[in-house]
Amino acid sequence: MLFRTLTLSSAVLLALSGCGGSSSSTETVIAPVAETPVVDPPTTAEVDFSSANEPALKLDVVKLNISTTEGQGRSYYVDVPEDSETLVVSLFTGTANKDLGDPDLYVKYEEEASAGAEGTFDCVSYKGTNSNEACIIDKPKAGRYHIFIDAYEGGDAVEASMFATTELFSGNVMCDEPVRIRAQSMSEAELHDACDIVKRTKRVFDEVLHSGITPEFQQAVANDLNEITNIHIFESLSNHAAWAEHLRNTSNTSGIYFETSPSQWWHSSDIWTFDALEWSGGRSVLRSFAHEYIHALDGRYNKEGGYKGSLGWWSEGLAEYLSTFYNRYYSRVSTANSEESYTLAEIFAGDANIYSWGQLAVAFLIEQRSDLVSQMLVHMRAGQWEEFDTLMASIAADNQPAFENWLKMTLTEQYKASVEVVALGDYQQINGRGGWLFSVDVPAGLPSVTFATSGGSGNVDFWVKKGVEVHPSIDTEFTCKSVTDNTNEEKCVLATPESGKYYIAISSDFIGSDIIDLNFTACAGDECSVTTPEPIPLVSATEPYLPHWPEKGTIGTCSLAETYYDSDKTAQDLTITNPTEKLVKVYWLNRKTGEKSGDSYATLAKGESYTADDWDVGHRIMLTDGADNCLGVALLNEQNNAFEVTQEMVKNALDVAPPPVIPDATAEMGSCDLAVPYSRTSDAAPDLQVVNTMTSAVKLYWINNNTGEPLLTTTYATLAQGEIYTETFWSAGDRMMVADESNNCIGVLDLNNTSNVFVLK
Repeated sequence: MLFRTLTLSSAVLLALSGCGGSSSSTETVIAPVAETPVVDPPTTAEVDFSSANEPALKLDVVKLNISTTEGQGRSYYVDVPEDSETLVVSLFTGTANKDLGDPDLYVKYEEEASAGAEGTFDCVSYKGTNSNEACIIDKPKAGRYHIFIDAYEGGDAVEASMFATTELFSGNVMCDEPVRIRAQSMSEAELHDACDIVKRTKRVFDEVLHSGITPEFQQAVANDLNEITNIHIFESLSNHAAWAEHLRNTSNTSGIYFETSPSQWWHSSDIWTFDALEWSGGRSVLRSFAHEYIHALDGRYNKEGGYKGSLGWWSEGLAEYLSTFYNRYYSRVSTANSEESYTLAEIFAGDANIYSWGQLAVAFLIEQRSDLVSQMLVHMRAGQWEEFDTLMASIAADNQPAFENWLKMTLTEQYKASVEVVALGDYQQINGRGGWLFSVDVPAGLPSVTFATSGGSGNVDFWVKKGVEVHPSIDTEFTCKSVTDNTNEEKCVLATPESGKYYIAISSDFIGSDIIDLNFTACAGDECSVTTPEPIPLVSATEPYLPHWPEKGTIGTCSLAETYYDSDKTAQDLTITNPTEKLVKVYWLNRKTGEKSGDSYATLAKGESYTADDWDVGHRIMLTDGADNCLGVALLNEQNNAFEVTQEMVKNALDVAPPPVIPDATAEMGSCDLAVPYSRTSDAAPDLQVVNTMTSAVKLYWINNNTGEPLLTTTYATLAQGEIYTETFWSAGDRMMVADESNNCIGVLDLNNTSNVFVLK
C-alpha cells in the first residue's frame, strides 16, 4: 500500500506552483456573473479513439494515448473555424493513469511550432515533471494552430491525453493596466468593472508604496520579463477548482497567483480566481481579486526573482494590507488582542500567521517606519538576501517596543476613528470582509430602540455599547449583543434607552468570509422597520463538466483520482451496483489530496449494491478491487448517480492483496542521536521508499532542520507491517524520525542524494 501526503494546505497558505519543465533551474514562485450566454458543456465526453499518430485534433474532442519515445517530439494541429476569444490546448495525464512524464507544449498559428528559447511559438507551457501542460492563445483568428509536444531526453509524454477548446473563456479583454482578463462567463460590462478593480488596486499600491518609499518608483525590478499578468476568472468556485486542478495541477479553492521564472524566456504571471457564488449564496463577488493582483505587483516591482517562502509574511501581509486596507481596522484589533501574540522577530521568522500577523507587521513598518521599508526594498529589488536578513534582524531588535505600543494604542485609535454614523430610522449597507464600527445617536424619551442586521451572505454578529467605541476582543461588558449561529438576522432591542451615542461593532464570524448585500438598521420602537434596497438578484452556480470526464452516471478512469471541490447540494439517488464475479470496495476520495481516505464504505460481492443519501454533488468515489487497487472513479452529480461496475473494469482485479514485494535496501536507518539541527539541500531525495517489516506499526515525522525536533503535528505515514511509504517532495539532507505508536523515537532516516530505500527491521 502506498501512502502519499501533501505538504501544503491550500486553505491557509499562499498557494505555490513550480513551472519546472525541461530545466531543473526553474524557479518555483507564488502563488492567495452572469448574463453572457454560455454554451452548455456536453454531458457525454467526446473521445477520439483513432490512432494518436494521426496529427489532427478536433475542438472539444479528447485525443487519447499520446506518447513520445526516446526524446522525439510529436506534432499535432487543430483547426479553429472562426475568430474566437481564447483557444486553450491542454495536455494531461491519460486514462491509464500513468505518470505523465515531463513534456513541454508549444503552439503556433499557421506555422509549425518548435521548441526552445529560439523556437517558433505563440505560447509555451513549460512546467514540471508530471504536471499537466496548458497553452492559452488570446483572440485566436480562424485558421490552423500547430501543436508541438517537446520530449527532450528524459521528458517523454506517457500515454497522455489532449484536447483543445475555444469554449472555456468566453470573455477576453486587455485592461488599461498591463493585465489581460480571461473570463469563463462575464458580460462586457462586468469585464470592464473587473478592469476598474485592477486600476484601483494599482493606484492604492502606488499611493502606499509611493516614490518616497520605493527606490526607482514604478520601475520593474531588473530582468523581470512578466510585463503582462493574465487573470483567469471562473464562473463559480466549483468550476475554478475543476479547471485549475486540470490546467495547473493545483488543489486551490481560494484564489491563487503563479509567478513563474520572471527572468527566463518561459516566464509567466497568472492569477486564477472565481465568482464565489457557492460561498455567497448566489451573490456575485470576485474572490480575492485585488489580493492576488497585489501579489503580481509585488513580484513585478518589489522583489527580484521568484517566490521566497521566508517572505510569506511580507507577501501575504502586503496583499491583505493593500487589498482590504480601508475596512480592516476591526480585524487588526482582533489580531492584536488575540490569545497568542508575536514579536516582530517571530513574524519575520514565519512563526506567526502570515496573513493576520503579517498584515500587522507590514502596516506597522509602512505607517511608522517607512524609512526602513525603503531600505528593505533596496535589498529585495536587488536580490541581496543576506543583507536583507541582516537588516530584518536589526529591525526586529530595534523596533519591538515601538511595535508593542503601536499594537496596544495606535490600532485602537485607528479603529475608533473608523466609525461610521447611521441616523436613527436609516440603514447602512455592508459589503466586504472583517468587521465594522457604527454609531447611532438616540434622543431622550424613546420607549425603545432596535438595532438589527438582515439579508446578505455570510454570518455576522454584533455588540452594542453606550458612550464608548466597542470591540468584543477588548470589551467584556456590553449594553446588548446579538450572537447567533449561521444567520444574519441579528437584533438588539433596548427598552427605555438612555439618550446618547451608541456604538455597534459588527463582525463576520470568519475573517475570510465575504459579506455581501447585508443591511444594518437602527429605528425607534421594538417592532419598527427601515426601508432597505431590494436584495441583489441571486445567480445559480453552473455545475462544471470537463471534456475528459465520463458520461454522467458512468464510472471514469483512475486518472480522476485528483483534488476537487464538492458543493453542499445532495447527490440524488446514489447507487453503485456490482454485477461481476469480483469483489469491489467503495472508498471516499479525499478532496484535498485526491487519495482514497479512511476505511471502505462497502465491499460489494456479485449482485450487491451500495446506496446512500448523504453524499454531495462533486464528491468522488474510488472503486477498488479486494486488494485496494483502483478500478475507477465515480463523479457524483445532482441526479445521474446510478453507477454499475463493468466487466472491463475488473478484468485484472484481485480479491486479496498479494504478498508485498520487499525491495532491497539502499540506505540504513540511523540512531535517534541524528535528531539534531542539520542542513537541507535543494536537491531531491531520489528513490524514497520506507518499508516496514516489523510486526508493530511505525509513524514517520519530519525533523525540523533548525531545531532538530520532530514535527509531531504532521504524521506523514503510519505504516503497518508490510506497508510502504513513498513520495517525491523530500530533499536530500532531510531527516525523518521513525517512531512507535506512542511517538517514541525508534531511529532517524537521513535522506541522501543517491538512493533512499529504507527497510525497517
